[in-house]
Amino acid sequence: MTLPKLSAPTLPRPTVRIADVRRGLHRAVRLLTITTVLAIPLGTGAWIHHASNTTQRIDGIAETGVPRFPTPITALRAAVQGPPTVALQIGHLNAVDHPDELAVLRFSTGGRGGGIDEVDVNRDLAFALADKLRAAGVHVTLLDATVEPAYRASLILSLHADGNADTTRRGYKSAHVEPIRQRRDPWLLTSIDAAYLAAAPLPHDTTNVSRNMTHYYAFSHERFDHAVAPSTAGLVVEMGYLTNPEDRAWLADPQAPAEALYDGIMRYLAGIDRWHPSLARVSNPGVLDATAVLP
Repeated sequence: MTLPKLSAPTLPRPTVRIADVRRGLHRAVRLLTITTVLAIPLGTGAWIHHASNTTQRIDGIAETGVPRFPTPITALRAAVQGPPTVALQIGHLNAVDHPDELAVLRFSTGGRGGGIDEVDVNRDLAFALADKLRAAGVHVTLLDATVEPAYRASLILSLHADGNADTTRRGYKSAHVEPIRQRRDPWLLTSIDAAYLAAAPLPHDTTNVSRNMTHYYAFSHERFDHAVAPSTAGLVVEMGYLTNPEDRAWLADPQAPAEALYDGIMRYLAGIDRWHPSLARVSNPGVLDATAVLP
């Protein structure tokens, strides 16, 4: 028996109208536009709110120390911008090579106390601090007494040790330039001072902050070409008196004062959402540029 040939049923072909496609696209575009319009102010508002609280955040971290974990903003900035660069100026090093505009400082070779030269203390501490920063993933540049015109970094510390004919005078002090160049200078001072004074067995020598500190040449871009860019946060620190036996004992081993300054730098970088030491686990060790201070 011959079976009849079966054929597949013919299904109606869907009708796609151009007008329907256009309406769908218009709805999708409207939805995307509404989402974007709502997201931008919300995201921007959250960022503005976060940024406006930086001073309070700096004060809090200065008091309690570096938080255990980075904020999402810190992690995002690190991923986008990479590690920060910290410049360490070794006070008085190669002062004889100052350019003509700083010729008056060519004989400013630093103090001396207890048979120790200030420039040696500054140099040893700078290298010890650089090692700690690099281990945290931070790039470090070592500078001598002369700063390149409009030098830029995430921050710069100018390292000094004090001296005085009165051997009973002692203590630590710091200063940024006056008038203030930007809001980051006071944040850096708050962070460094809190960490250093918490670690060092030194009093806070605020009464002897000099005009040379508050008008420090390397931060005075309005007076000298060889000065850091005004956007770079800068602080000059007098880490103790070499002419005082107790202060000199603190400075004799660079590891302890270097650790104190490292802690202060990390508090500052965490406070401005720029870096966190835990990020070293996912980054390479920081790079050291010491070309300016090597023979």
